[in-house]
Amino acid sequence: MSTTDQFLLALKAYQEIQAELSQEENLGQVAIEKVIQDVSHESSPTLPPGALLLGLADDGLPLIIDLYDPTPGPILVAGDGGSGKTAVLQSMARASNYQDPGEIQFSVITLFPDEWKALEDLPNSLGIWPAYHSSAQSFLSQMVYWAETLPETHQIVLLLIDGLDLLTYNDFHGQKDLHWLLKYGPERHVWPVVSVNPGRMAHMLDWLDYFHTRILGHVKHAHNAHLLLGNANVNLAELLPGRQFGLCQFDNWFRFLLPPPLNMR
Repeated sequence: MSTTDQFLLALKAYQEIQAELSQEENLGQVAIEKVIQDVSHESSPTLPPGALLLGLADDGLPLIIDLYDPTPGPILVAGDGGSGKTAVLQSMARASNYQDPGEIQFSVITLFPDEWKALEDLPNSLGIWPAYHSSAQSFLSQMVYWAETLPETHQIVLLLIDGLDLLTYNDFHGQKDLHWLLKYGPERHVWPVVSVNPGRMAHMLDWLDYFHTRILGHVKHAHNAHLLLGNANVNLAELLPGRQFGLCQFDNWFRFLLPPPLNMR
């Protein structure tokens, strides 16, 4: 067989594989859109109170997390650049809108507030706070104050911190309020959800101990993946960047597709 023939054979095999993957992704897209439409339908919502939709699991069922159960603790969202970490946080913000606006609210602390402008006007938004502004630290202190009274209500707050690894020590790493919220927040209805790039975590490894629940995206380097997974036998490099993630919780692994940004009520 000539070199040209070998190349053509390899190209044909690659095209067949790509077609299969594309078909699987399209089917997954249709399925997750159906799930979103079902759970967000005003006349017959299917999500129980306090439930937050993460996406569609491999078994075809919606993957949700119960925010009235503090057991999972704060959530770490990690992956390489371009893996979709911000997309995960934004998806959670949108999904909180499937509940009554008075039940699950969200707030965002980020170095890139322009990326969140489209979500700022949602009825359950508490605001988008630039991490470089003093108002973000004041808001953290306010969250600690609110956490004292929230357990007496049915209200839940998602505290979305997009890019903790990009913040300087003076910004948040020395903030006692953030440490307090990571330790006690979920049991008091305040849920910190923090995104990081594992390639920039060398200076904040001690923070990993806070997170027993992790949403992980595409990670190319095995060392960084091992840092996040421990002994779990999962290949994060196989995950589709921007669309496919895994929920790692108490040594359990659930792979899921991220919901598309559909129209919200």
